[in-house]
Amino acid sequence: MKTLLAVCTFVFAVQASAQENPAEWVKKADNIRNPAESYEMKIRVETPENNSVFQVFLQGQDKTLIVTKEPARDKGRNMLMLDRDFHAYVPNLKRSMRLSLAQKLSGQVSNGDISRTRWYGDYDVTKEADNGKEVQLLLKGNKDNLTYAWIRLWLKKGSFEPLRAEYLGLNGKTVLKKAFFEDYKNMAGAVRPTTLKIEDTNKQVSYVRILDMGKKTFGESFFTVRNMESMK
Repeated sequence: MKTLLAVCTFVFAVQASAQENPAEWVKKADNIRNPAESYEMKIRVETPENNSVFQVFLQGQDKTLIVTKEPARDKGRNMLMLDRDFHAYVPNLKRSMRLSLAQKLSGQVSNGDISRTRWYGDYDVTKEADNGKEVQLLLKGNKDNLTYAWIRLWLKKGSFEPLRAEYLGLNGKTVLKKAFFEDYKNMAGAVRPTTLKIEDTNKQVSYVRILDMGKKTFGESFFTVRNMESMK
């Protein structure tokens, strides 16, 4: 009887531990936002200054190629992320430049907002609150040169759908921007947020809208600076 009780206690403890694993919650949220280890998407970035359309190719957490499609004057201004190194090609200079993930792409949107899309593995995660409907998490970056050093993230309890986030400064307290994951639709085989609304401290708002998304495989030479410079 004691042995059975001990086994049951151990099983319940393991189940409780699995249920209370914030890092796994973030992994599930990532899986909702990303359809596969390797995929592509077409996005439109809408800012107070202008609108742009990009074709984005992603592999894992550390390879992203971004091809500018619109406006026509910006064609050829492609970008490449390899790990946390971010390269941008400037056609009129005919050379690539190194930028940071945190630098502004357009409006309130940073380079990393469309190139480094996963949280799991980049951040240490702790639970801050749980109101029965949402769980509030604090993500602390465990790598250098991330887009945001700290993120406060709210997930829907049970499904772990991302709802909103605060992007914080290096002190882990100052709110730099707020983000809202909106317009959940069936895309690439699952219901996902198709709009990322980003608001800065001056209440200026930009949107990243996913127009299309699908799984795709890439060759070994796809994610290279040479390929970035030649794609149209």
